Amino acid sequence: MTAPGEQSGDAPVREVLPGPVQRSVLAGRARALLVGGMVGAHLLALPLIVTAAVLDGARGAVSAALGAALALLFYTFGQAVQVRFAGASATTLMAASLASFGVRAGLLAAAFTGWLNLDPAAQSRLAPAALAAGVGAGVIGWLLGLARAYSRLRILAFDEPEPAPSDAGVGAR
Repeated sequence: MTAPGEQSGDAPVREVLPGPVQRSVLAGRARALLVGGMVGAHLLALPLIVTAAVLDGARGAVSAALGAALALLFYTFGQAVQVRFAGASATTLMAASLASFGVRAGLLAAAFTGWLNLDPAAQSRLAPAALAAGVGAGVIGWLLGLARAYSRLRILAFDEPEPAPSDAGVGAR
């Protein structure tokens, strides 16, 4: 037990930081990850869009840009939920994240189903390879940017305190 005013080494963050400060710190971290992901996605997608434009003209550029935009929107909305619920309890954050993922996956499925139901002439306006490459560049760029942003966050980590040796086990075999 710790005395009033002392902080236990194994006390949860919620007990150590006051509510508004904790929410601010956690939201700031989530915002930094959002920005890192967006920067990474853009840095990888833009050269791909230029390459698609050179190889396949406007059709390739639009297809690659659409694929990258889909990936960027998918991850941006997911990270925005993380920012919004940063100070919430773990259960609330998990519920919001799962609900957000379900909605985003459902919207992607609806868009894909709608695209599959178009006539072949309308489908041929997009270059499937450039579209897939755009999605891939958006996803990989987002993840690389997220990893880089996460590595730059200042998150303190401490080893758990060692339990005190007890005399109960001495001499007993």
